Amino acid sequence: MRHILIPTDFSDNALNALTYAQYLFKGEETTFTLFNSYEPSALQLLGNKSPLALSKIYRDLKDDSEGRLSVFRSEILSRDKSTTFYYKTISYSGHLKEGIASLDSQAYDFIVMGTKGATGFKEIFMGSTTYDIVSMRQRIPLLIIPEQAAFVNPGSIGFATDFKRGYSKEELQPLITLTKLWKATIRMVEVYKKDVLSANKKEHLQDLEDLLAEVDYRFHVVPEFSSLENCINVFDNELDIDLLVMIDYPKTFFDSLMREPIIKKMSFHTTLPFLILPAQN
Repeated sequence: MRHILIPTDFSDNALNALTYAQYLFKGEETTFTLFNSYEPSALQLLGNKSPLALSKIYRDLKDDSEGRLSVFRSEILSRDKSTTFYYKTISYSGHLKEGIASLDSQAYDFIVMGTKGATGFKEIFMGSTTYDIVSMRQRIPLLIIPEQAAFVNPGSIGFATDFKRGYSKEELQPLITLTKLWKATIRMVEVYKKDVLSANKKEHLQDLEDLLAEVDYRFHVVPEFSSLENCINVFDNELDIDLLVMIDYPKTFFDSLMREPIIKKMSFHTTLPFLILPAQN
């Protein structure tokens, strides 16, 4: 049984993330947990509120969250005729980031969440809610679905890496799971400054190849990108990748995508889903 957490604010964007996850795990025994967090707005907390008034605010918010989750679950069940999908709900008092931080990292195989906004990559990494979750570097693999993304069978999965670190079976397992599930090909992409791998990188590449021995993979090298747009163009178009995967090591390629000067230059759209794998210590 797979366990997938779906954070939702009941928007079309959140529904799109759920829909993508339903397609991704079609036919698999899967429990989807619909997770809604709530907290009072600054306006609701203005003034000298008595403990009784504050209690009512939180009670009303809780009732609203639980009620909307119940309706949402009922709507999903009315449309979903799958015999392998199950749905649970969790209503959490507090910020979404706090709610996810409170989860048992062993309880879920993936978090699947959508992104807001129409400018694609900028919102994926800099949108307030998604950025909060990404920046946590939590222990559950995080699959980010851009607002405009439509499901495509992930026959080609891009794995961006620089081979500067060793790999473990545990951190690669979600990638291997999806690759086997869809009989996909992993396209390992190394972004280089020098077009020759060092001895250390060659050793890490060999370790990676050993860990991926059970799946189909190809190896690609591309020059360091002059812009984030060039980066996405290679992954999305030239390599025809359906899903991009990265390990969230500190101070590596993934962090270079987060640099503010690059993000501010973004002016294009992307529909490429991203899977962020937590690094193992």
